[in-house]
Amino acid sequence: MIADERDASASRATSKGLARRDKIVDTATDLFLAQGYDAVTIDEVVRVVGGSKTSVYKTFGGKEGLLSESVQQMCTNFLIAFNQLDVSRLGPADGLRVLGATLMRTLLEDRHIAFQRLIIAVSGRFPELARVWFESGPGRSRAAIAAFIAAKQRSGELRPVAPDILAIQFHDMIVTNALYRALMGEKPAWPEVERWIDAAIDTLLHGCARAS
Repeated sequence: MIADERDASASRATSKGLARRDKIVDTATDLFLAQGYDAVTIDEVVRVVGGSKTSVYKTFGGKEGLLSESVQQMCTNFLIAFNQLDVSRLGPADGLRVLGATLMRTLLEDRHIAFQRLIIAVSGRFPELARVWFESGPGRSRAAIAAFIAAKQRSGELRPVAPDILAIQFHDMIVTNALYRALMGEKPAWPEVERWIDAAIDTLLHGCARAS
């Protein structure tokens, strides 16, 4: 009985600690997105969350550690809907359209645009963190597109061209222009994004050469 009570107490303490950790990261994330990395201080995070600076430093090692946790968490959260897609039963065009539309809806969210600006601002100072973003963000979405293309190649629906290269081409055709415009404050309308997705699919599946 005593052992059970100790286990329950330890479990509550662990849950409370994890909840507090999440609250600190969530608070820091909101501040980083709103103000930028340099403008945020540990004091400000503590004022919102409560507790002490000492506990924040002990848990995260400082503001850079908080930024790292924030970036990893945001990369995971942004791709939740994309990673949950099952397009295995769709044909190449329909599958790419679903993958592309789901990805672009996420990337054009205001919160993601703010996140992209944050990454650009800190990438020169923290190249390892930029690498984490790339591997967890574009790298992962490109890999999912490549896996879909490879599956359609195995089924004979697509010819055997390097799927990783095709995935990069498709990803960048639909992402680059839209994201650049959004970063400049000129977020494209959704029908325009859909046209770019359809054009990228047509280019990927049929090319641009005139039929002989």
